[in-house]
Amino acid sequence: MIDIATRFPRTSLKEAWIRSQQSEKWVFPDTVCSSVTMIYGRSNVGKAYLVSSMLLSLMVDDREFLGMQPTNRTKVWRPAILWTDPGSDEEYAERIYPELPEEAELGIFHTGRTTQVAEWAALADHLVSEGFNFVVVDNLQGVTGDTNEAGTVTTVFDGLTKLTNRGVPVVVLHHESEKGRVVPGASPMGTSTAVQKSRTWIQVRQTNRRGLRGGNTAMVIQSNALDQPQQLVAEPLTGPAYRRVNRGPWTSTDNEEKAPKQDRNVQVLDRNAEVVEWIVNNGQGVGVNKLQDQLTEKFPEKKASTWRYQLLQGALSKMLRRTGEGDSTRWVAVSGGSQGGSA
Repeated sequence: MIDIATRFPRTSLKEAWIRSQQSEKWVFPDTVCSSVTMIYGRSNVGKAYLVSSMLLSLMVDDREFLGMQPTNRTKVWRPAILWTDPGSDEEYAERIYPELPEEAELGIFHTGRTTQVAEWAALADHLVSEGFNFVVVDNLQGVTGDTNEAGTVTTVFDGLTKLTNRGVPVVVLHHESEKGRVVPGASPMGTSTAVQKSRTWIQVRQTNRRGLRGGNTAMVIQSNALDQPQQLVAEPLTGPAYRRVNRGPWTSTDNEEKAPKQDRNVQVLDRNAEVVEWIVNNGQGVGVNKLQDQLTEKFPEKKASTWRYQLLQGALSKMLRRTGEGDSTRWVAVSGGSQGGSA
């Protein structure tokens, strides 16, 4: 016989309203929410490093995560990691343990494939009873066994709700397809249920991939609680540390990345895209004369006169639309703009 009260817990409208007034909407402002946040990207893009940096910010006073600190600076955070892949516990320990104060506590639990309702109920009860108040799941594929199976993914996220309903934020790591070019803002692999069940989803990519962690780390942040998607760009430093470069609104204007590129130099295309991204984020209100000097300082491989040519007639002029002059200058990335083979 089914215990209705246990199987279908009831909440009064007043109780839900009181919780909504008492709880923080964000753990980190407009980035990691107080419900389920999914962080996804390709292999070796740095997702676990981001999580390590996040956890250190929660447990170490005044330590920043991507230029931010937790919205609740007085809360004592006790995070837990639910890991699936062999060696993940040791990797997290290597990144986090040397920088933790002695009194800080981080729980590490090996879950493996966990797809039963009863398993998640028992695990949630245990984590809450032990005082853990922030949970990382690394990773969704390992927990579900098959992220294309909507029923299994739903069961896992329903299990995570047993934590979020009790005030425990959850971050889920997930993978992106390794096929084709990286498309900013593209969905993760598997069923769309994973995105639908998340309240915030963050795609992680590298702006100029060279080796495992080449270039900067760029994140497209989308959420039901944001008026507009955001893009945050950070420079990876030594270990789990980042220097925030910039942040601003993001729109899906990079359609040219979705089309196949033929007979073009990939390295040049990547560099052009990086320059355009920098101009859009940093060049508003900056005319050509001043911008050419700023580009020379930021990207010293070319002279100011070369950058001027590219802005007015070269490859960059096909990728950007300029309006106004001087302080009124606006730069907008052109959707589908033609990128020449040299810049």
